[in-house]
Amino acid sequence: MPNTHMPPDFLQPCLFSIEEAVLKAYRDHPKLEDKDIEVVYEQLQRFFKKLAGGAELEEPHSTITRKQALIESIILALDVREEFGADEHLLQNDQYTLGGRTIPYLEMLYATAFTYLQRSARFWRKERGKRGYLSFIASQLPEQEL
Repeated sequence: MPNTHMPPDFLQPCLFSIEEAVLKAYRDHPKLEDKDIEVVYEQLQRFFKKLAGGAELEEPHSTITRKQALIESIILALDVREEFGADEHLLQNDQYTLGGRTIPYLEMLYATAFTYLQRSARFWRKERGKRGYLSFIASQLPEQEL
């Protein structure tokens, strides 16, 4: 992906957790394609953005089994991160900013993460085909294969 669209380094652990969850869902649902992932990333980005704005919403869902499995896998990964306080140090910390602003809530951090991931998925799908993003993240994550 072009450097102009690279996420900040401090966001990498969160992105890593999400992409691990994507590969887990793919292993369980091999019909999953990059386009499905892009749709789910967009759903989750909107969901977390609305939560950060104070809305009370049900978690996103899909009637398509592979997409629902993907949503559940990602939400579980984020729940685990929250349980262990993995991203708490990023909140209201002047050392970690997005667009020059501190990160007020985990939901805003997650919305931003999904924005970056959606761009990445689209880029690799266009670059390498319908499972290009899946292949790319499998090659980037240690000990992960498709």
